[in-house]
Amino acid sequence: MAWRPLVRLSMHGTPTPNTGSVARDHLANERTYLAWLRTGISVAAVGVAVAKFAPNRGANALVAGLILVIAGILVAAYGAVHYRTVERHLNEGVFIPASFGAIVIATVALMLGLVAVLVLI
Repeated sequence: MAWRPLVRLSMHGTPTPNTGSVARDHLANERTYLAWLRTGISVAAVGVAVAKFAPNRGANALVAGLILVIAGILVAAYGAVHYRTVERHLNEGVFIPASFGAIVIATVALMLGLVAVLVLI
């Protein structure tokens, strides 16, 4: 008897018939998720750079860097939640226009960035 794993792990979801624009919509959703993730990583990286390399700022640089890292994590987390939500809607065959979630997260990230700049001044 051949060994078979109890849990089958796969990097792929369940196959879906590619009728209409199913594949195109899912790939667009994935690209959008990757853009949110890339933006979150970039903001967090700037936070690390500020905390590490801001000259003569001491604790203020650490606080500003931490604020930017938190903003980056929030952006990436929102991207993941949004990706799953849109994926579920696509699988259900419904279209629900984007709510104000992206505006809220962008505003929060912007405000955190402004606070980080003010902390450094």
